[in-house]
Amino acid sequence: MRVVHQSHDARAGDASIGRNLMKTIVCFGDSNTWGLMPYDHLAQEPERFPRAQRWTSVMARRLGQDVDVIAEGLSGRTTVFDDMIEGSFRNGSRAILCAVESHSPTDLIIIMLGTNDLKTQFGHTAYISARGILTLIQMVQGHFVHSDSTPEILIVTPATASERAEIEMWGDITRRSLHHAAYLAQVAERTGCFHFDANDVAAVGSDGVHLTRESHERLGIALAARAGEIIGMAR
Repeated sequence: MRVVHQSHDARAGDASIGRNLMKTIVCFGDSNTWGLMPYDHLAQEPERFPRAQRWTSVMARRLGQDVDVIAEGLSGRTTVFDDMIEGSFRNGSRAILCAVESHSPTDLIIIMLGTNDLKTQFGHTAYISARGILTLIQMVQGHFVHSDSTPEILIVTPATASERAEIEMWGDITRRSLHHAAYLAQVAERTGCFHFDANDVAAVGSDGVHLTRESHERLGIALAARAGEIIGMAR
């Protein structure tokens, strides 16, 4: 039997085929990444938009088959705060490194969090929430796995909750959301990340917190363009 030995360069070329062609984007967020529909009251059973209508799926279609878009959305997820009512597992800092490792190597992480930090049980402001995002970014940037470098990070300011949000759960969330985008832009500048304000294209629905179907569509299109620029897959 004749044995053919590949050169080192040939083997390296074969190994790089799958690694270089497919790009991976992880979308780390809360119920607006999970796809929760706006609801009328707390007694109503939560409903989820069909997969094709969620902004993550819209973005995936726009980017094409060479990009793997992974939705890591969890309802109630905070940046770094334990929720003693709905469960401490909703603390984003307890899950983000698991998400990074599970889907590595990752080219881009999109983080859209902060709304749940402003619930009345926490009582935080947009400034404090932005500091939570800073902590998450520092965690990711200090963690290397299956790659020579950390993934790019795109911070997305969530669509601002309106005054229609349930007062007992959200209090004066609209006021406390003031300057959220400005604070997150500062975090992005400090950490060398990218920033996008969802309020430029999206709005909340009848419950004052969750995105409408139309907003999912517009957000997915906008983030596909932004993400494509970042990972070099712009269309």
